[in-house]
Amino acid sequence: MKDYSKWKDDEIIKLFNFIENGKKENKSLSTLFSEYASKTNRMPNSVRNYYYAELNCLQNDSARRKRLNIDLSLHQKIDQKEFSNEETKELVLEILNQTSKGISVRKACLNLANGDINKMVRFQNKFRTVVLKDKELYESCINELKNKGVSVKSKLPNNVISMPDRRNILTESDINSLFLGLVKLVKKQATMQVSTTLKHECEKANQTLRKTLVELSEKDNELKMLRKQFKVLNMQNNKLVEEIKLLRGQTAELLTKQNKLSALKKFTQKYENKLNEIN
Repeated sequence: MKDYSKWKDDEIIKLFNFIENGKKENKSLSTLFSEYASKTNRMPNSVRNYYYAELNCLQNDSARRKRLNIDLSLHQKIDQKEFSNEETKELVLEILNQTSKGISVRKACLNLANGDINKMVRFQNKFRTVVLKDKELYESCINELKNKGVSVKSKLPNNVISMPDRRNILTESDINSLFLGLVKLVKKQATMQVSTTLKHECEKANQTLRKTLVELSEKDNELKMLRKQFKVLNMQNNKLVEEIKLLRGQTAELLTKQNKLSALKKFTQKYENKLNEIN
């Protein structure tokens, strides 16, 4: 088996760890196989077949199981048996009965599976198979429920989509509908583009406005500081003016005294000269 798959030990550990983590999130094995296949560029069926083959191998090789540190209690293989005709009919009747009460097919299958995701997916797939491929059984179940007074719609239940018949020629109505759809799509795209542009421009304008408000606030603070400085300078200037006036008055008074002393000195000198002449 190892020569066939050529998976390395670290790849095996990654696969089994991925399955364990996915089960904790209530994901089905089919979903996990698809996700791991997409992640590792493999085919989902290849991952599935390898997983089950490796699981069988590990069950018979305790030494290798211990070396890889894989807990097989988290990887029990589920052997699913085919639905009998009675089981299939009972399943369809119960799902239709629940959907008649407004419950979706998915929810009905989950209720029947008691919360087991794997069983829910199995029930849902079986129901869809009946709806798409066994019209006779499906219609008989609907009629049986109607005879019991259960209101069942002939329309397919939730989560079941029937493919419309393919037509090779488009009618004029189809072409018009397609054209109108394209026009609406173009308008929607244009509206989204304009909205995106306007949003971008508004954000840009808001950024500019915030920047301008910050600059104005800074300028206002500078202006307030200059006003305070001007007020102080004005007070100092007034004080200097008063001091200058005082000094001018004192200077004028000194000059007056000096003039008087000079005149007195001249008079005294003149008087002394007269006395000297008399003597």
